[in-house]
Amino acid sequence: MKRKFLPLIFIATGCATAHPPSYSLIDTSCNICIVSGELNGKKTYFLIDTGAGITTLDLNQCKYFGFTYSLSDVEVGGFSNSISNIKEARGVQSISINGTKIPESTVYAENMSNLVQYIERCSYKRISGIIGLPVIKSQGMVIDLVNNKLYKQ
Repeated sequence: MKRKFLPLIFIATGCATAHPPSYSLIDTSCNICIVSGELNGKKTYFLIDTGAGITTLDLNQCKYFGFTYSLSDVEVGGFSNSISNIKEARGVQSISINGTKIPESTVYAENMSNLVQYIERCSYKRISGIIGLPVIKSQGMVIDLVNNKLYKQ
């Protein structure tokens, strides 16, 4: 009797379905990576940028999303060859992508109006910030551009 029962157990466990990894769809229509998410509980979009060393929010949207900002001594440089001090965002309670909370010890804020407007004209989506490489890496995010998906491992 045991010999007949054991093969049935192996067959039953072999047919169990695996849970697919969670993912977000990536909008690459403007040749950039845009994902939907939430900032302080309100829906928004973020730019995923593997070239960004920090996570930055658009300070022009601080009232809507309920955060403030203050001066910091952190200097950043961009592709335009300019270097300037960036502001530190205060009151950021939560940032999430596809329901996954993104823990970030320090989030910055800067005037991104030109970038926000450019992306909105191209994709019809208004981004609220840029998710940088430290968050992408620490959260085990995998960017699959062939299938336009951002996986969370």
